[in-house]
Amino acid sequence: MAQVIDLEGLPDRVAKTITETVVNLKNWYRAKGDKRPSTPVKDLPSRRGTVIGSLRRIDIYDER
Repeated sequence: MAQVIDLEGLPDRVAKTITETVVNLKNWYRAKGDKRPSTPVKDLPSRRGTVIGSLRRIDIYDER
């Protein structure tokens, strides 16, 4: 199944990352014989709690 995905308008960095991801997926499926991953997807653990503050993106990354 051939499909073309239009990446026009995306930053070069994002378009390159998408292209590399597709190549990696193709290689992975070729190596596995076109099978689905053997490990089932698990839900992330979570627990109840109270929010004590806020965390903004700018607090995590230095984007100034």
